Amino acid sequence: MISEKIKQLLKRPMLVIMIFFLPLIGTIISSSFLAKVQSDSKIPVALVDQDHSKMSKQVMDRLQKTTEIQFLSLSEEQARKQLAKNKIDSIFLFPNGFQEEVEAGNYQGVIDLLTIPSSVATEAVREVVGSEVTRLTTNVKAANEVRFLYKVYHIHTGPDLWKEAYHYTDNQWKPKPLMTIDYEVQGTKKHTKQGSVQMTGYAPLWGFFTLLLCCITSDWMIREQKHLFKRMKTMQKGLYGYIRSVSAAYAVLYVLQACISFALFKWLYGVESYGVLLYMCIYVIVCVAFSTWLASESQRVGSYYMISVVMVTGLSIIGGSFFPVGELSATIERISQWLPQHLLLYQHALPLTFIWKEIAVSIACICLCAFKIVWNVRSIK
Repeated sequence: MISEKIKQLLKRPMLVIMIFFLPLIGTIISSSFLAKVQSDSKIPVALVDQDHSKMSKQVMDRLQKTTEIQFLSLSEEQARKQLAKNKIDSIFLFPNGFQEEVEAGNYQGVIDLLTIPSSVATEAVREVVGSEVTRLTTNVKAANEVRFLYKVYHIHTGPDLWKEAYHYTDNQWKPKPLMTIDYEVQGTKKHTKQGSVQMTGYAPLWGFFTLLLCCITSDWMIREQKHLFKRMKTMQKGLYGYIRSVSAAYAVLYVLQACISFALFKWLYGVESYGVLLYMCIYVIVCVAFSTWLASESQRVGSYYMISVVMVTGLSIIGGSFFPVGELSATIERISQWLPQHLLLYQHALPLTFIWKEIAVSIACICLCAFKIVWNVRSIK
């Protein structure tokens, strides 16, 4: 009966488009929009390289990798025009002779700063730029000291001693994780988990659109309550069998949609772990159970849609689908760990001992929704 219901659902073009394409389209558009908003919200700062040396290029490359500030490489003329139009916050200019000053151990006044009265982040940006210059001067001083000591003690050195000492000192600036956890999967392979939850830009958004669409497509529970359900009670397989088969058919379609979505996201965003696919499949089953229960509680389609939108949006916000909820409140963050959406925040597959809470919550949601659906159906007269 499940296969027959799947065939019936696939014969409805609009339903197929909604299930298989709307979550994908919504996720891609929303993630692109959020990425643009995040990029636009960064403080724009211009970098002007007049020295065109190896060290000035090195500093600029490192600064442009900063995520909090948008560093733009411009000519002096372009930068001054942008600053005059208030399109950038400030200008950091690397003058001629920058590398010579750094190699001489000077770090004060080696970069020129141009601002306007409306500049708001000059001091913060100055700290970032200053830290990179300090890094260079420290590396140079350490390399010079090593070369000097080798000469004092008449130690034979190769021609690349200074470069080796410089790169060794520079590598000491690279931060290491404060904590690593080594664990074994099936006693064969070791993995390391660094930091906390890894967030992706697509999976949480996809979870929001999928849950919302599940609620929309579950309106069959309301539409068929008044007429079809009463007749189903007199049939051999009964009403419960009919609801199970329809719900299972929708679950199969949504699991297939999760697989297609994962394949597309893997191609677009370079996802590495197939564990994400497992989390997505578990999540869609929870979504089908939740939406079917919510529909069984409703009597009117219009009010059901309104309640669904409010509940899905609220759960998605608390679950971290749009932004890290830790920025709002530590209490909300603790609550979010007990929601099925929390599964979608993981970018890599983890042992069950790490995600037992999320798995248990998902199974509990499915069981409770199923029990409540049966309870509500029994009350239908």
